[in-house]
Amino acid sequence: MAILFNEQNAYRLLKQIAFPRLGGTKEEKAAADLLKRYLKSIGLAAREETFQMQTFKDISASLEVLSPYRKKYKVSVMGNSGSTPAKGIKAGLAHLVSSTPEDLKDAKNKLVISYNAITKTIYQELRKNNAKALIRVTGPSAALPNLKQNDLFTKAYGKIPSVLIEYYDALEIIQKGAKLAHLVSLQKEMKATSRNIIATIPGTELPNEKIIICAHYDSVNKSPGCADNGGGSVTIADFARYFAVNKPKRTLIFIWFGSEEMGLKGSWAYVEKHKKELVTPKLPVSIKNQQVKLVINVDLAGTVLGNNSALICGTEAMANFIDSFAKEKGFSMDVRHLAYSSDNIPFNENGIPSFALNRYSSNAGHTPLDGMHLMGAEGLKLLGQFGLELVSRVVNAVEIPFELAIPEADKKMTCEYVERANPFYKRK
Repeated sequence: MAILFNEQNAYRLLKQIAFPRLGGTKEEKAAADLLKRYLKSIGLAAREETFQMQTFKDISASLEVLSPYRKKYKVSVMGNSGSTPAKGIKAGLAHLVSSTPEDLKDAKNKLVISYNAITKTIYQELRKNNAKALIRVTGPSAALPNLKQNDLFTKAYGKIPSVLIEYYDALEIIQKGAKLAHLVSLQKEMKATSRNIIATIPGTELPNEKIIICAHYDSVNKSPGCADNGGGSVTIADFARYFAVNKPKRTLIFIWFGSEEMGLKGSWAYVEKHKKELVTPKLPVSIKNQQVKLVINVDLAGTVLGNNSALICGTEAMANFIDSFAKEKGFSMDVRHLAYSSDNIPFNENGIPSFALNRYSSNAGHTPLDGMHLMGAEGLKLLGQFGLELVSRVVNAVEIPFELAIPEADKKMTCEYVERANPFYKRK
C-alpha cells in the first residue's frame, strides 16, 4: 500500500488551529480540545496529562522619550517580568553595552536598554544596581512580542519590569542620545494549567519498543503560530491518521506538548512523570525491554517557501541513514547534529536519542506575522510526505537501522543548552 501524506487534511486542521494560544491560557485549552476531537474522528483515544506552570496576560505597554527630544515608541510586555506602577516609571536611560562592572554600575536607577543576552550574572547585577526596568532589543527582524523573562532569575533575585522594543526603534533612541524616558508595562501573572495531549497506537510485532512522535501545539503571545508550530502539530496529526489505519510494528506514542514556548514546560513535565520508561536504550534491543527508544519531533512546518532540516541528537549512523534516505527520495535536506531548542531536549537530557524535522522559512516566527499567508497545503506536503515515509521506514524496520545512543559530543551540546536555559539546573 502506498504511503501517502494527506496535505489537504492537514491544511484544514491548520486553518482551525491558527489562533494565538499562549501556554496556560483558555486559547491553548481550546487548541487542545480541537486536537482531541480530531483524534476521536480518526478512531484514536486521546488522553490529557495536565501540569501547572507560570503564564501571563499582557495589559498594556508604552515608552516615551522625554529628553532631549519627545517621541513615543511601540513596545511589548515581556512575560513574567513584573509590572511598573500604574502610572509608569520616569527615569534616565542607560545603554548596556557590556557586562563590565562599570557598565553595569551605569544602570543604577535607570531604564536599561540591552541588545545582548541577559545572563544570570548580569540579571543579578542589574537587580543589585536597582535598575528600574529593562528594555530588551529584538531583531533586526520583526519583534518578538512573546518573549518571557527567565522565571528562575526572577524567583532567585526579584523582578525587573521588562519590555521588548524593535531593533530600529532602539537604534534611533541610542543614536539620538535619549536621556530621559517614561515607561509603562502592565501585565497579570498567574499560575495556570497547561496540558499534553497523548494518543498511543500499540505495535503489532514489537509493542514494547516505543517511539515518541511529538510536536508542540502552543504559540507565543499574540501570534497565530502557523509555522511555529501549527504546521508541526497538523503534520504529526496526519501521521497519526495514517498509522491509525496502517498499524505499525512498534508502539507509537503521539504527543502534542503544551507550553513549549514558555520553556519546554510540557516535555519537561512528561519526562518527569514517565521516568521509568526513559531507560537509555542498549543494544542488542530486546523485545522484553519496555522503554522509549527514540523521539521524533516536528517543530516548524508548512511554509510554501523554506529549507528542510533534520537535527540530530544521536549517532552518526542515524545522521547517515536520514541523509541517505533523503538522497534516495531526491529530497533536499540539511542533516546535522544540534542541540535543537525544542521538546526533544528533555528526552536527550535523559539519554533518549532524537531527530527533529523542520521546514524553516522567513523571520516571522514568534511574531503576529506567523500566519496562514505563509502556509500552503503544498508546503505541508513537502516535509509531511518525506517525514511520513521516513517514520514508516524506521518504525516498521525488522531492526532499527541505526544505533540507539547519544555520542559524547551531542551529550555535551545538550548539557550546555540545558545549563544555559536553567543556570540553577542540578544534574543527577
